[in-house]
Amino acid sequence: MKFPVKIALLTIMACSLCPVLLKAQSSQASNLFEEEYKDLYSSQQSADSIPELPSFEPSESTLNRPRGRESVGLVLSGGGAKGIAHVGVIKALEDASIPIDYVTGTSMGAIVGSLYSCGWSPERMLDFFTAPDFLDWSQGIIDPKNIYYYFKPAPTPQWVSVNLSFKRKESIPTQIIPTSLISPLPMNIEFLKLYTPYTEQCDENFNKLFTPFRCVASDIYHKHKVVFGKGNLGPAVRASMSFPMVFRPIKVDGILLYDGGIYDNFPVNVMQQDFNPDFIIGVSVSGADKKPVSGDMYSQLEDMIIQNNDYSVPAKNGIKIQVPVLNFGVLQFDKARTIYEIGYKTGLSMVDSIKSRLKATVSPEEVKARREAFAQETPRVMFDSVRVEGLEGSPARYLKYLFTNDSKEPFGLDRTVSAYYRAVSDGSLSNLVPMAEFGKDGHNTLVLNATPRRPWTLGVGGFLTTSTNSMLYFTGGYHTMGLNSLDVSLSGWVGQSYFAGLINAKFALRTHIPSYFELQGVLSRQKFYQNEEFFFKSSNPMFTIEVDNFLRLGYSWAIGKRMKGYSSIAGGYVSDSYYPTELNVVEDGMKRDRVQYVVGVLRVGIESNTLDNQMYPSSGQQWLANVDVSWQSSRFRPAQGYQPGEDVWKKRPVASLELLWKRFFAIGSHCSIGTMANAYGTLQQLDQNYINTKVHAPAFAPTPSTQNYFNVGFRSDNYLAAGLIPMWRPAKRVQLRGDFYAYCPIRNLRDMGRFEVARYDGYFHKPQFLGEVALILNLPFASVSAYGNYLSYPARNWNFGISFGLLFKAPRLLVR
Repeated sequence: MKFPVKIALLTIMACSLCPVLLKAQSSQASNLFEEEYKDLYSSQQSADSIPELPSFEPSESTLNRPRGRESVGLVLSGGGAKGIAHVGVIKALEDASIPIDYVTGTSMGAIVGSLYSCGWSPERMLDFFTAPDFLDWSQGIIDPKNIYYYFKPAPTPQWVSVNLSFKRKESIPTQIIPTSLISPLPMNIEFLKLYTPYTEQCDENFNKLFTPFRCVASDIYHKHKVVFGKGNLGPAVRASMSFPMVFRPIKVDGILLYDGGIYDNFPVNVMQQDFNPDFIIGVSVSGADKKPVSGDMYSQLEDMIIQNNDYSVPAKNGIKIQVPVLNFGVLQFDKARTIYEIGYKTGLSMVDSIKSRLKATVSPEEVKARREAFAQETPRVMFDSVRVEGLEGSPARYLKYLFTNDSKEPFGLDRTVSAYYRAVSDGSLSNLVPMAEFGKDGHNTLVLNATPRRPWTLGVGGFLTTSTNSMLYFTGGYHTMGLNSLDVSLSGWVGQSYFAGLINAKFALRTHIPSYFELQGVLSRQKFYQNEEFFFKSSNPMFTIEVDNFLRLGYSWAIGKRMKGYSSIAGGYVSDSYYPTELNVVEDGMKRDRVQYVVGVLRVGIESNTLDNQMYPSSGQQWLANVDVSWQSSRFRPAQGYQPGEDVWKKRPVASLELLWKRFFAIGSHCSIGTMANAYGTLQQLDQNYINTKVHAPAFAPTPSTQNYFNVGFRSDNYLAAGLIPMWRPAKRVQLRGDFYAYCPIRNLRDMGRFEVARYDGYFHKPQFLGEVALILNLPFASVSAYGNYLSYPARNWNFGISFGLLFKAPRLLVR
């Protein structure tokens, strides 16, 4: 389910779940929550039959009590991105030589507190929270560099999709409603990579961390908080920050756990009960309940979910630091550095008040030395076995194979991360939670808790524009997961100028190098116009109609993470119908000439693509090299002057080479520039007239707005092109973009008349220019563009328009 539909459904879901999440814990709300997660609770007859998760009861011997001075506990509240202020406060405390002996935290406070307890300095934490990687996985975005290009499906115009299963007992509405707004996939593996070494180092006892630590999660089913002081550190912290409906909840010992802030957003009492320090410093980035903000869904969810919490610290042995960051949103992680600075300044302002009541000190040098000693003891985690949960049979064996390669050799976190992204790249899994089980003598097991995607998929999308290129897109498919998996899909495009149907079947093979066979069947018909109108006019005559019907059998294989190779054999029928005139001078009663082709094609190529957006990219790179060898039989059927017996079939071999390279470079934080080079060349004997040769040649159409009109100045069977793409991004999803290209045919084509074969005449004649400026809003599911462009041929060729959606068409038999 894509982003906008998620928002609407989650809002409805939030309203329906309010009774569960507010203080009134009615039986009706409990039944609703049980219905949503009945797969977990169906085997439980009552709340009493589910074991509660007890708080860890530390013994005095497991705590490193400071000697000769007072002990200090640090309590960190939840608050989403506002919690980054905790890092600034910790930095201020360390600079002032104020010791931190114990830490408790909730939600974002649990993340900051756990990192500090793992020996991270405030500087390291700030670098972590301001890194692009953290911003990506906190928003559920997988870095394109981590995705295995071989597994990525081809881009389509799809806006929204739903995955369905007709065998499960779930109702269709239950299957459609998402469980979280943000994808958990990147966060799952990052938490494993981040916390597993420290869990092994402390032997699953949080008292043995650099600083003893506790975090709080919420068990909504039993209506109480859960305090973690032992076990696996990653799942404990992950549960503590799983804000309902924003982040997916996590199971710990079979119980779904949510954000600890629901029941205890400021765990002072946990600090007192588990550690009982001499002095408590409580840092709050949250506040008392306030009126919901109209139009801010996240703030409304926060107000509904977080119950009335006590944000006080006992005055006799503690002090509270209230950081003024309430004006920041739950997910404003892009403001991390600003929030940190506010926390640091607030912490410094409280130093004198703390020192007036606390005599204990620890120098920054001593803390640094302890950190270095702790870091030297952090182990390199290795796994020697894999256990899959949630899958059976071939899917389970396939998932295990990705991580082990059927080898019994131990493997580390780097290979685990690589295999994880390989497992999720093809979309077979809706969730995959990796966890570590620690055994004796380093014999650790990687546990993979997998949730397969429902096998049936329905999707809808399209491209809507003010010109002649609007279309709607529909698709349905079936997917299996296993050592030899099958994907079958049926797609259709319906528009003003474009109609197409595609049936696609992909069969993945279990080979040492990942590979698959793919069978495609395509029927398509496209109308091209010689100019674009701001609004479509039915009187605007179409210049040419192209029909493309074919079958293709291909074989593709992975080449590392970012490349793939492919080869294919295809055969089909192509037809071009066009007016026998170069410019738009169609006269009344004029009919179209027609050329028919019967084509067989052998293709071999290699490609790579790490662009962050396939329509309007701003980072990454793309390149491809593609060789076609085809055998073409053609027949010319003129509309006028045709004599019976003249429609003979002409046969010819054709060899072609296409090269494309595109790369984007960052210039500061808000600007970037892209570069593009494209070359296409053929070896062939011309056998048709000038207009048909142009119609049949590849078109240079580098922007969506130029893909639907016929322009002989930008069509050639041999050409070179280069471009610059400067852009300014005033906001994350907004671009002011320029596309400027130079284009030139390598060999000039000479018009010898309607009934004569065209000829080559000279080299590098008639260079052309194409320029476009567009204001673009890249939504999570589509793009909105307002554009204006200029083409140097024909003269005064200005075009303007507005578009919404995604423009990706069905595959073609030849490069055209």
